[in-house]
Amino acid sequence: MLVFARVVEEGSFSAAARKLGLSALEGDEDEALLVELFDVMGATETDFTLFFRKLAAVPPDADDDALLVAPLRQAFYDDSALDGAHRTRLAAWLRKYGARLRHDAADPATRAERMNSVNPKYVPRNYLAQQAIDALGAGDRSVLARLMQVLAQPYDEQPEHDDLAARRPEWARNRPGCSALSCSS
Repeated sequence: MLVFARVVEEGSFSAAARKLGLSALEGDEDEALLVELFDVMGATETDFTLFFRKLAAVPPDADDDALLVAPLRQAFYDDSALDGAHRTRLAAWLRKYGARLRHDAADPATRAERMNSVNPKYVPRNYLAQQAIDALGAGDRSVLARLMQVLAQPYDEQPEHDDLAARRPEWARNRPGCSALSCSS
């Protein structure tokens, strides 16, 4: 059992390093950086897919908190999440992350490319699936066809389909089939 746990832990750390654009997670400081990130993200409703995708665009050397966190704004459901204490906390984490990136020594373009190759822009969000189901019920196959076409290349920039990369709209928050699906759905 210990071997299995170690393999899972190593795989998780390797995946987290790739999502953060790092060559590897090294030691307790990197583990603490990761734990702190999830604490910051958990403090307010955050779209994890958008957060990790947009993290590649963060200028880690920015002096101003607002400039530092600006690329991540779309990842938060509450527009005020990047005001006040949460912004300060996120900016502090981003500064630690920036210092860790400098230690890793990858140039920004390589880092962004690495991150965008493991952090998809497009995922099969529940509300998108429900829209496709609703359209199919009305005899329209085009919504599903478009979604499937985009999801065939989820890491690629497809600007004509940016609406499919957006966080869940408010109307879908509590709509059946959009907010959550069961295992049997």
